[in-house]
Amino acid sequence: MRTIGLSRDAMFAATLFTIFAGVTLVWLRLDRAQPNWDDAWYLANSLTVYDALAHVGIPGYMAKLNSVFGFKAPLIAALPAPFYLIFGRRWHAAFLVNIASMAILFSVLYRICLRWWTSRAAVLTVAITGSMPLLYGLTRWYLVEYPLTALVALAIYILVAPGDPQKPGKALLFGAVCGLGLLLKVSFPVFVLPSFLSVWIRSLKRARFLALALLACMGLALPWYAFHLLPTIANAIMAGFGESARVQGTGPIFTRQAMVTYLSRVAREGVSNYYIWLTMLTLVWTSLHAEGRTFLRSLIRKQPVLLFWMLPFALFFFGGNKDVRYIAPILPAFALLAASVLDFAVPRNLVGNGLAGVILLIPFLQMFAISFGIPFPSHDLPYAHRFDRIAWPHSEILQAISARTAVKPGERQLILVGSDRGSFNANNLELAVLTEQLPFDVETTAHEKDLNILLQRLSQASVFLYKEGGEPESPVFNPYFQELVRHARQDGSYTPLSSSPHLPDGGVARILTNSMDRPSVSGPVNGVFLPAGLRQAEEFTIDLGGTMALTGFSVRQTPGAITLRCRWRCLKRPDRDYWCFTHVIDSKDRIVSQLDHRILGGASPMQSWNAGDAGIEEVRLGLPAESFKARLRLRFGLYDPLTGGCLQFPLLQGLPASRFTSADQSTALVTPID
Repeated sequence: MRTIGLSRDAMFAATLFTIFAGVTLVWLRLDRAQPNWDDAWYLANSLTVYDALAHVGIPGYMAKLNSVFGFKAPLIAALPAPFYLIFGRRWHAAFLVNIASMAILFSVLYRICLRWWTSRAAVLTVAITGSMPLLYGLTRWYLVEYPLTALVALAIYILVAPGDPQKPGKALLFGAVCGLGLLLKVSFPVFVLPSFLSVWIRSLKRARFLALALLACMGLALPWYAFHLLPTIANAIMAGFGESARVQGTGPIFTRQAMVTYLSRVAREGVSNYYIWLTMLTLVWTSLHAEGRTFLRSLIRKQPVLLFWMLPFALFFFGGNKDVRYIAPILPAFALLAASVLDFAVPRNLVGNGLAGVILLIPFLQMFAISFGIPFPSHDLPYAHRFDRIAWPHSEILQAISARTAVKPGERQLILVGSDRGSFNANNLELAVLTEQLPFDVETTAHEKDLNILLQRLSQASVFLYKEGGEPESPVFNPYFQELVRHARQDGSYTPLSSSPHLPDGGVARILTNSMDRPSVSGPVNGVFLPAGLRQAEEFTIDLGGTMALTGFSVRQTPGAITLRCRWRCLKRPDRDYWCFTHVIDSKDRIVSQLDHRILGGASPMQSWNAGDAGIEEVRLGLPAESFKARLRLRFGLYDPLTGGCLQFPLLQGLPASRFTSADQSTALVTPID
C-alpha cells in the first residue's frame, strides 16, 4: 500500500530534476575550460549545420547534415539548432540538449517505476539516476551518450507502457524512437534489441508490430544510412576493437586483471562504489526474509525487461574499448533495480521515508564534493570533475594569427595544429574559429602514421601552431610531433610570431607563419575571366549540376608539382559561390596533395557570372619527392563550401568518357596524371 500520494511523489521527482538541472547549469556557468576532442568536434559541427540553416535554409541544413560527419550518425549535430535559434549562435546553448534529455530520462524512469512498483520507488530511481557519477558527469560534456541514454529509456518505456500493445500507434512510435536512436549512434540497437525481443516474442501479431516499427525506423534512418552505412559500421568496429580501443583498454580482454580493473572502474567512475555496496547489502537483506525472496523472484519473473536492459553490459565487459561512458544507456536499469530493492527493504512509513532520504544524502554530498569541492574535497573522475575557472587563450592565439595574415575576401588559410592534448587540439581550436567566424581551416597532425604526408601538410599550411612544454604529447596518437616541430623551426620559410601566450598547463603556444611564396598551396590560382560573347574553342562539355560546365582540361606533372588547366563555362547564374576541390591520389586512393579553391582564385565571384561567361584557370599543386613517377590520379569537382553539397554530372559519354571516370555518386571526375 502506498503511503505517499502520487502527486506529492511527482512533486518530489520534479524537485529532484530541478536540483540536478540546476547543478549542471551552475557548473557550466562556472567552468571556463575548453571542450575536449569529441565534444569540441560535435559542437563545431553543430555550428556548421546551424550556419547552413541560417544562410541557406532547410535545403542547405539537410544537405550539410547529410555530409557533416560521413562516418558517424549526424543527429547530435542537429539537436542544438532550436536552442541556437532561441538563445543565439553560442555553442554553450548546445548543453541545453542535455537538460532536455535529462527531463525525458527522469520522466520515463518515473513512469516505468509507477508501472512496475510504487511511486516512492519512482522517486528513488530519479534520485539514484541523477547522482550516478557517469550520468551527471556526462551532462557537462556535449557527447552522444547522454541523449542516447534518454532515447534508450524512452524506447523501452514504450515497450512496457500500459495500453494495447497491438495498436499500430505504439509500433510506429517505437520505430520512430529507434530511428532517432540510430541517427544518434549506430550502436543504438545493441541497447534496445534484447529488451525488444523479450517483449515482442510474447506478443500477438508480431509480424505487424515488427513491420510497422521497421517502417517508421527506416523512414527516419534510411535516407542517411543508405549512403553512410559501411563507413559508419567500420568506424564503430575500429572504435571498439581498433588501435584507439587498445589504448583505452585494460589489457588482454580475458585476463583476470583486465576484468577486475574494468569492473572497478565501472563501480567507481560509472555507478559509484556507494551504490554498488548499497544495492548488494539491500539484496542480501531482502533475501534473508521469505517475503523478500518472493519479491526478488517476482522481480525476475514479472520484469524480465530489466535484466535484458542490462544484458548488453557483457559486450562491453568482453570488448576492447573500456571507456566507461559507452555503458551510460545501461545505468538507468541498474538505478531501477537498486531503487526497487531499497524501496522494499525500507519501511513505507514516515520513518522509512526519512531513512531513505538519509541513505541517499551521501551520494548527493559526493556529487557536490566532486563538482564544486564542497562540503569536502574530492578527487576528479574522468567525466565528473570539479569546474575549472582558468580559460585557455584560444581566442588570443587566433587574434594574433589574424593580425599577421592577409586573407582576401572568399579565401581561407590553413592552420596546422601540431599539438593534440585535451585542452589544446585541432578540435577545440576549430570550435574557436567557427565561434569567431574566422577564415581559417584547421587540421591536426595526430593519427597520421606517414611522416611524409605530414611534411607535405606542413609545407601547405599557412600557420603551424603547437604547444611547447606542459602536458607531453601522446607517442601513440601524435608520434611525429617532435620531428615536425624540428623541421618547422629549422626551415627558413617559417617565421615565429612574437606572441607566445602562456598556457594553464605550464606550456607556451608557439605560432609559426609560413612566409614562403607557395604557389602549390593556394595560389596564386592563375585565371582569366572571359565574358559571354567571346568565341572560345571547347574540347567537350561536362554539365555540372546545370550550373557550370567543364569545357577543357589538361594536366601535367613535373618534379615536385603538377599543373592543371581547366576551362569553365557558366550555364546559368550560380545561386552560391561554388569552390573547386582538387585531390591528387595514389594507387591506394590516399590523398598526397590537395587544394580547395575558388574558381579563378576568386578574382570574379561566381555569383556574378551569367550564362555564357567563361574562365580559364591554371592551378599548381606541390607533390612530395617520393611521389614523382608514381601512379597518381587527379580527383576534382565543384562543391558548396557552406553545405558540403557537390554538383553532380550525368553519365559520361564520348570524349569525356575516354578521359575521365566518375566517382562519389557522379560528383567527382577522376583522371590519370601522365
